[in-house]
Amino acid sequence: MSKVTVSDFVIALLDLLDAQSRALQESAELFMLRQREALREALFASGWMVGWIVAAVAALLGALGFVTWGLYRLIALYLSETAAPFVAAALLSISALLFAWLALRMRSKDGG
Repeated sequence: MSKVTVSDFVIALLDLLDAQSRALQESAELFMLRQREALREALFASGWMVGWIVAAVAALLGALGFVTWGLYRLIALYLSETAAPFVAAALLSISALLFAWLALRMRSKDGG
């Protein structure tokens, strides 16, 4: 039977620690690689989402411009051309206040 000395035990323990540290380092690198890839995919998807939202807002602003112009032309038929922009602006302001009130009401329902 061979004798195991303290130095043999320490060497075996240090070899085990070395192997464990390499395994931990490799798993940490793999974890960070997967996290980096997931973040890249999420940013890519959110970038496209922001782009589509910007396109939708631009389309809605264009549509609102045409609706406002049509509303102005319709009001100008029945009122003077001087009063038509003010009436159209008043109607748009009332609708904006209505939307703001609805948004605040929905926010207060969510918050409490």
